[in-house]
Amino acid sequence: MTALPEPRDLLRRHGLRCTPGRLQIVALFSASACHLSVAEAWEELSRTGPAVHPTTVYRTLETLTAVGLTHAVHGPGPTRYCVRGNPHHHVVCQDCGQVAALPHERLTEAVDSIEELTGLRPDASGSLMVYGRCAPCST
Repeated sequence: MTALPEPRDLLRRHGLRCTPGRLQIVALFSASACHLSVAEAWEELSRTGPAVHPTTVYRTLETLTAVGLTHAVHGPGPTRYCVRGNPHHHVVCQDCGQVAALPHERLTEAVDSIEELTGLRPDASGSLMVYGRCAPCST
């Protein structure tokens, strides 16, 4: 997985002002290996630094998603967000709502088959969403 640019560079590249809250949120999501909900992001930010209001986290993630810096994964439970990095697909637990990333390269044949069967050509930002039950929820 390639390293993401610094939060300040990411915000500027997307035409956004570098406010302290945005910098904290982009830094958190850039460092995170998982998709986080607004509540999880707020909890982590509260533990690691000055308080950021939950509304600020929500509005910032909506803004970052609107400009394409992050993407949102909708499923059962809260929406989860991730900084766009390497293309990837998602598996979503139908019970707890956890989201995990699947590297794009691992499903190239599946995506090609879907295109052959349906004629649907995924764009560069498209991803497969696979729903099921994670290991803890299956027991």
